[in-house]
Amino acid sequence: MAVLMEIDFPGVTAEQYDELDRRAGTRAGRPPDGVLFHSAVLTSAGLHVVDLWESRATFEAFMQRLMPVAAELGFPEPKAPPQLTEVHHHFERR
Repeated sequence: MAVLMEIDFPGVTAEQYDELDRRAGTRAGRPPDGVLFHSAVLTSAGLHVVDLWESRATFEAFMQRLMPVAAELGFPEPKAPPQLTEVHHHFERR
């Protein structure tokens, strides 16, 4: 079942996000396995990420790859654990 994931990283800048994206190999041309949608929003509080994943398992596998890189780059701990919500229905416009 697809899951919607939301997470906040306080104080993260556009430059930090771009470096994480570059080092983790997650640019749109090479999306991670299992991601259906990704949005990174910079706010006055930091970085807010919203993703749609094929499953909880694909999300968890990606986090095992991403979080060590985030730690190397000095990312702060997320404001709270990722919020995962099962998605009843979604579609993609092409």
